[in-house]
Amino acid sequence: MRKIFLACPYSHTDAKVIHERFQACNQVAAKIVESGNAVFSQVTMSHPINLAFTGKDNAAIGKLWAPVDAVFMDVMEELIILDLPGWDISSGIKREIEFFKGRGQRVSLWSEVDHEFH
Repeated sequence: MRKIFLACPYSHTDAKVIHERFQACNQVAAKIVESGNAVFSQVTMSHPINLAFTGKDNAAIGKLWAPVDAVFMDVMEELIILDLPGWDISSGIKREIEFFKGRGQRVSLWSEVDHEFH
């Protein structure tokens, strides 16, 4: 069983785009689970909680999640990035890539590995 941390771009000025990213992440996480693997889908977990935060901007919310993400990254064995537009400029994803590469663990784009989950 693979232990996968699923990353996805999240922040955007348009709430509709954020919701679409959330939905896309859920769909990929479901495919990973259906394939018999374990997944921690950061956006799936954080999005509903983010809606409950009041008076915080994206930077403040990101700072809250960084230590939580670190706990989950520590127990996962690889990173898969859902390569939606904006993934390559996400500071959160950059941090996650550095973490997994720094440990010599696999880092992949979903578009390159989705065939492994059928």
